Amino acid sequence: MKELIVSDSAGFCFGVSRSVKLAEETLERSKKPVYSLGELIHNDSVVEKLRQEGLNVARSAQEIPPESCVVIRSHGVAETEYEILAAKNCEIVDATCPKVKKIHEIVSEASKNGRKPVIIGMKEHPEVAAICGWCENAEVFADAKELEYWLNLAEENRRTPLTVVFQTTQTQSNLAEIKNILKKECTNCNIFDTICCATSIRQNDAKALSLKCGAMVVIGAKHSANSVHLAEICRECCDRVQFVSSAEELDLSAFDGIQTIGITAGASTPAWIIKEVKQTMNDELKIEETTAPEEKVEGTVPEAEMSFDQMLEESIKTIYNGDTVKCIVAAITPTEISVDLGTKHSGYIPVTEFTDDTDVPIDQLVKIGDTIEAVVVRVNDVEGTVMLSKKRLEAAKSWVILEEAVEKGTILEGIVTEENKGGVVVTIKGIRVFVPASQS
Repeated sequence: MKELIVSDSAGFCFGVSRSVKLAEETLERSKKPVYSLGELIHNDSVVEKLRQEGLNVARSAQEIPPESCVVIRSHGVAETEYEILAAKNCEIVDATCPKVKKIHEIVSEASKNGRKPVIIGMKEHPEVAAICGWCENAEVFADAKELEYWLNLAEENRRTPLTVVFQTTQTQSNLAEIKNILKKECTNCNIFDTICCATSIRQNDAKALSLKCGAMVVIGAKHSANSVHLAEICRECCDRVQFVSSAEELDLSAFDGIQTIGITAGASTPAWIIKEVKQTMNDELKIEETTAPEEKVEGTVPEAEMSFDQMLEESIKTIYNGDTVKCIVAAITPTEISVDLGTKHSGYIPVTEFTDDTDVPIDQLVKIGDTIEAVVVRVNDVEGTVMLSKKRLEAAKSWVILEEAVEKGTILEGIVTEENKGGVVVTIKGIRVFVPASQS
C-alpha cells in the first residue's frame, strides 16, 4: 500500500488567513459596494468564491467609484493608491500582510535618509511592485547574478548607500548568496532579512519531506511566488514533482511504482483544495495517509486540532516584556536568529543575546527547526517585532541556583574572567560574581 505524507505547514499562512477573514467580514457588514484593490490573494478559486459573495476586483484605485469600501490586497499596494482612495472618500480595510507592511516602512525610511532601496524578488510580482511604491529609485533584482551584474556596471554602485530587503517569499539560500556578495562588494550596505518566518518553515518542511519521498505534489497557483519556490525546492531533492493548482491537474499515472508520496501547499492554498487533492489520490490510489512528524512545543495545541478562531487568537495574543516564551528557529544569520513565536510578531534573538561563545559559528550552536526557550526583552508593536534573549533567561535560572547555593552552603565552581585591585570576577553559570581579595 502506498503512503501519503502531508506536510504540517501546508496551506494558508497567518497573513493570507487574515486577508480572507477581513474580506469576508467586510462583505457581511458593508452596505457599500466592496472592492479589492488587485486580487486579494494568489488563488483563483478563493478569488472567484469571494467574487460570488460580492467582492469586486479592481486593477487600480482609479477604477473604484467614490464612497466605496476597499479591501487592500494581502500583497499591499503603493502609497499613491491610498492617497487616491482617500481623495475619493473611500472606506479602506487594510488587509496587507503585517510582514509586507514592515518592508514598506523600511524602504520608505531608507528613501527619506538618502539611501537607495534594493529589493530582492520577482519584479512583476504585486508585492514587489507595492514595495517600490513606498520609496524612490528602487532597484529590483531576482537573484544574486542580477545584483552582481548591476554592481559591476559602475564603481559608484558599490559606494552607494544601499538598504536591501527581500520579498517575503524568497528562499534562505538566495538570501545567503546575496549577503555574501554585498559584504564583499559594498562599502555602505544595510541588509534586512524580511523573509517571512512561516515561509522559511514551509520551505524547510518541504525540503525535508521531498528528501524522503519518491514523489511530491506541490499545490498552489502558478503566479504564487511562494508556491513556485516550494516547487523549485522540491525539485532539487526529488525527481518526480507535480505542481498543481487543483485535483483536476493531477497525473495519477506518474505515481506508478512510487511507494511514498509527499504533499505540500503554498501559503495561498485553502484547506479545502488540499483536502480535494488528498481525496482524489485516496480514491484512485491505495494510500495510507499519515502526517509529517512535528516537534511539539509544550503547552501548545497542534494547529490541525485548532479551530480558525483559536488559531487567530493564538496569532494575535499579546506578548509582554519579561515573558518567557518557546519559539521555533526559522532562520539563522551571522548576527541574529529569526524565530517563529506563533503570533503576529516577528521574533529575533541577537547572537550576542544567545551565547557568549564567539569562537563558534552560530549555525553550529543552533539549527533551523530547533525549539528555544527565551525571555522577551523588548516588544515593538509599531514594527511588529519582538527581541528575545536566551542568555538572560539562563541567567535568571542561574540566580535561583546561586541563591539555593547560598542558603545550603553549596560549593560552586566558576572561571576567573577579570581581576582588579579589589579582587577577581568569576563567571558562574553565566553570572559575574565578584570575589574580594580578602576572600580569595
